[in-house]
Amino acid sequence: MDPPAETPSTRLPIAARLVAFSADHAGVVAAVGFALAVAAMIFTVTHFSLNSDTDQLISWKLPWRQREATFNRLFHIEGDQIVAVIDGATPELAEEAAAALTARLQSRPDLFRFVDRPDGGPYFAREGLLFQDVAQVRDQMDQLVKAQPFLGPLAADPSLRGLAGTLSTVVQGVSAGQVALTDLNRPITGLAGTLDTLRSGRPAFFSWRALISDKPVDRRELRRIVVASPILDFKNLLSGQKPTAFIRHAARAAHFDPAHGVRVRLTGPVPLQDEEFATLADRAGLIGSLAGAAILIMLWMAVRSPRLIAAIVTTTLIGLVCAAAVGLLIFHRFNVISVAFIPLFVGLGIDFGIQMSVRFRAELEAWLTLRDALVAAGRGMGRSLTLAATAIATGFLAFAPTAYVGVSQLGVIAGLGMFIALGLNLTVLPALIRLLGAPSGAPPHEAAFLERLDGVILGHRRLVVGTAVAAALVCAASLPWVRFDFDTLHMKSAKVESVATLLDLMSDPDQSPNTVEIIAPSLAAADALARRLERLPEVSQARTLSSFIPTDQAEKLAIIRDAATLLDLTLDPLVTEPPPSDAENVAALRKTAADLRAAAANSTRISAQAALRLAGDFDWLADAPPAARVLATQMLMPPLETVLAQTRTALSAQPVTLADLPPEITRDWLAPDGRARASVVPRGDANNTAVLDRFIDAVQRVVPDATGPAVEVREGGRAVAAAFAEAGALSFVAITLLLYGVLRRVRDVAITMAPIVLTGLLTLGTCVAIGQPLNFANIIALPLLFGIGVAFHIYFVMAWRGGGTHLLQSSLTRAVFFSALATATGFGSLWASRHPGTASMGKLLMISLVWTLVSALLFQPALMGPPPKDRARAET
Repeated sequence: MDPPAETPSTRLPIAARLVAFSADHAGVVAAVGFALAVAAMIFTVTHFSLNSDTDQLISWKLPWRQREATFNRLFHIEGDQIVAVIDGATPELAEEAAAALTARLQSRPDLFRFVDRPDGGPYFAREGLLFQDVAQVRDQMDQLVKAQPFLGPLAADPSLRGLAGTLSTVVQGVSAGQVALTDLNRPITGLAGTLDTLRSGRPAFFSWRALISDKPVDRRELRRIVVASPILDFKNLLSGQKPTAFIRHAARAAHFDPAHGVRVRLTGPVPLQDEEFATLADRAGLIGSLAGAAILIMLWMAVRSPRLIAAIVTTTLIGLVCAAAVGLLIFHRFNVISVAFIPLFVGLGIDFGIQMSVRFRAELEAWLTLRDALVAAGRGMGRSLTLAATAIATGFLAFAPTAYVGVSQLGVIAGLGMFIALGLNLTVLPALIRLLGAPSGAPPHEAAFLERLDGVILGHRRLVVGTAVAAALVCAASLPWVRFDFDTLHMKSAKVESVATLLDLMSDPDQSPNTVEIIAPSLAAADALARRLERLPEVSQARTLSSFIPTDQAEKLAIIRDAATLLDLTLDPLVTEPPPSDAENVAALRKTAADLRAAAANSTRISAQAALRLAGDFDWLADAPPAARVLATQMLMPPLETVLAQTRTALSAQPVTLADLPPEITRDWLAPDGRARASVVPRGDANNTAVLDRFIDAVQRVVPDATGPAVEVREGGRAVAAAFAEAGALSFVAITLLLYGVLRRVRDVAITMAPIVLTGLLTLGTCVAIGQPLNFANIIALPLLFGIGVAFHIYFVMAWRGGGTHLLQSSLTRAVFFSALATATGFGSLWASRHPGTASMGKLLMISLVWTLVSALLFQPALMGPPPKDRARAET
C-alpha cells in the first residue's frame, strides 16, 4: 500500500508533520534532544535544592495555620524538636544522665537554639516536694528522719568503709534490742541483690531511694526527658542529621547504654521526620531495581524490540531531566512531595512512548518504509496523544490553586511535564527510531482470546454495562465508609526508634504530645477555662502557668523546714573522712559480715536470711581482688552522692509565686502582652483516632479557635483531603469541558468520562472492603491513576470515533494493556517497602490499575459499541 501524497488537499495534521520533520531530520532532532538533555542536566545538578521542611507543605493562609503561627510566636513554641528520652535502671542513674546530657548539649549553641528539661532542672529539684500533697510530703520527711542513722555516717564517709561501718552500727543496735532487723529488711535485701548481680559478673545498679522511701520505685522516676531545639539544614533530606548525630555521640561518649544502666532514645518531630526519610530509602535500591526490571519486561512484551525499548527509555529520561529543570526554574527548589513528579512523569511518559511505538509497529506492516510508518503512526495517534496529554495536564494543574502547597507544586511540574513528554514523543522518539533502524523480528500479534472476548462483550453489551452500573452503585453506597487516616504516625514504621519511643511516651497521658492548646486573654481567664475543661469526660487534665505554683505551700514548707532542721548536720557534716585505703575497706567489710551474722541469730527467719545473704556478699567482696571493690565503689557511691545532693536541694524549698518562676517556664506559658496559654491533655488512648476526635470536638465546643498538635494533625489531614477533593472536582469539570470542546458531542464526552468515574468508585469501594484507609502517602498516587485512566479512555474513544471496530483486537489494546502493566509492576513494587505509607501507596496503585484495565478493556467497549456509520471517519 502506498502512503497518500502530501498535497495541499491532504495536508498532514500538526502532530504527523512534527513526526515527519523529525524522521526526515533525525540526526539534527536527536542531537538537539541530547543537547537539551545535557543543558537540563547541568542546570538541575547545579541548581538542585530540596526543602525537607514538611511544615511548609500546607499553606499558612489557612485559618487554623494562622492560629498555630500565632500560638507558636506568642509562647516561643519550636515545632522542630528533638526529644531525648532517658531511662535509667535507677532514679539516680536517670537523673545523672539527664543532667550530664543537658549540660553537654547546652555547650553547643551552634547545633541547638535551646535545651530544656520539662520534668527537671533547678526549679523542680528545689520545689518538687511542694507539688506532692501534704500527706505525701509528711510521709517522705518521716522516711528521711528515720534514715538519719544511715545518712549521717554515709554523708561523712561516702565509701565502702563508710557503708560497712554504718551497717555495723545499725545491726549492733539490733543485737542490743534497740532496732528490729525487719526495719532494715528493704535496704539489706536491695543491697544483697545488687552485690549478687555484681558477683555473677553482670552489670549491677543500686538505688539509695530505699533508704528514704518505703514505696516501690514508680516508672516515672526512672525516666527523664531532655528537649532540644536544633538548628536544622533543610537543604539536606535528613535536616536534623548533625544535631541528632551529636546527641548520639554524646550519649556513647558518656557510656549511656544498657551496660551502664542507662538507655537514651530519640523521638520528636525531627527524628520522626529524618527516620521516616531513612525508612523510605531502605530497600530503595531493591525496589528501584525491581521497578526498572519490571518496566523493561513490560516494554519488551509490548514492542518486542530492543531498539524501540532503547528509544522509549531514552526519550523518557530526556523528558525527565527537562521536567526537573523546569520545576527548579519555576519553584527554585523541590519539596518532599513535589519530587513525586518523577514516578508520575516516568509512568505517563512511558505510556506515550508505548502508544506511539506499538502503533508504529502495526503501521510498519502496512507501509513500505520506516519513515512512512512513523508518519502514519503520528497521524493515527497524534491527536489522541495531544488530547490525552492536555487532559492529564489539566488534571494535574487543577492542584495548583489548592492549599496543599506540596501537591500544588507537584501538579504544576507534572502538568507541564506532560507537554514536555508529548513534544518529545512526537519529535525525539521518531528521530531515535529512524536512527536506530527498523525493529528486527516479527511484530507481536494480539492473542486469540481477545477476539473471543471482544465478541462476548459486544454480544452482551447490556449485561456488561448493567453489571458495571450495579457495581458502581454498590461502591457509591459504600463511600460514607471511606476513611482518611489523618494520623501521620500510622504511616510510619513502628520498628524505628523514634516511633517506638513516641508510642511508649504516649502510653503515659501526662506525656502525650497530642494536646490542644488555647490562647486566653489573661492568666485568670486561662485558669477559669482550665477548670471548666477539666470537667469534660474527654479531658485528663488542663494546665496553665498557675499549674507551676504549688498549693498548700505554708503547711508543706513547715513540714520540710522541720525535717531540714533535724537533718542539717546529718546531710552537711562538719567533718568528712578522707578516702579509705583498700585494706580499710576489706577490714570494714569483714567486720560488718560478722555483725550481720550475729544479728541474724536473734531475728526472724526472713530477716535472718537477708542478713546472712548480705554477710556472704560482704565476705566475697572482701576476699575478691581489689578491682571488684573498685567496681562496687563505682556502683554504690555516685548514686549515694546524687541522692544526698537531691535531698539537700529538696530541703531548701522556698515559697513560690508567679514572680519566682524561672523565665524559661514563664516564657512558654505567658506572653509579654498578658495573654496566657492553657494546655489540655486527652483522656484515654491518644493514639486512637476516634478518641482524639472526640477529645478535640469536646474542647472546641468550648473554645472553637483552639489549636495545638492534636488540632494540627486533624486539620492538616482535612486540608489534604479538601485539596484533593477540590482539585478532583476542578479537574473533572475542566477535562469534561476540554473533551466537549474537542469531541463536540455530549454522548462521546460521557462515554469517555463514565469509565473514569467507574474506576474511581471501584477503587474506593475496594478500599472500604479490605479496610485500607486513604492517608497522606497513598493519596499522592491518585493523580497518576487519574492521568493513566484519562489517557486510556481517550485513546479508545478517539479510535472509536475514527471508525475503529473490534478495538480489543487492535494494537491499541495491546499498548494500553502493557502500559498499565508497566505502571502496575513498576510502581506496584512500592508495596514491598518497609515504610507503611509507601507500601499502602503501592497497594492502592495496584488496586486502581486493575480496575482501570477492567474499565478500559471491558466496560469501555461495551459502552461504545460499534461506531455509527455517520461517525466512521478519520480523525485528522
